[in-house]
Amino acid sequence: MILKNSIKCNHCNDEIESKHRHDFVRCKCGKIAVDGGKDYRRTMFTEISDFTDTSIDDDGSHELRRQYITWGNSYDKDMNRLPETIYNPIMNMTSEYIQAILDGTWVENSPFYEELFKKELEFRNNK
Repeated sequence: MILKNSIKCNHCNDEIESKHRHDFVRCKCGKIAVDGGKDYRRTMFTEISDFTDTSIDDDGSHELRRQYITWGNSYDKDMNRLPETIYNPIMNMTSEYIQAILDGTWVENSPFYEELFKKELEFRNNK
């Protein structure tokens, strides 16, 4: 699994990341681009020396997953719609918010996220 799909331009030093399947992102000088989010990697360049791969692949450890797997938040705590979705790494979410997600219906069809959130709460309780 891809946790972070990103590359750094060796011309303009811009690090770009594709966050979802059809998120085509080009660096500021236009020499490289990345696409595919966490579903697949597509890197566009002229010469292989144009970029440095900064992607991160899942090694199965919770420590790595909690840093790079994100959860999108489209509403504030009073359920007002935010202007745009904010994505936060699991490690930056409050325990109360994680528990509310588990208590609600958001992860009932996603065993991966349900297990991830349970492991995160366990991780915090053991620290």
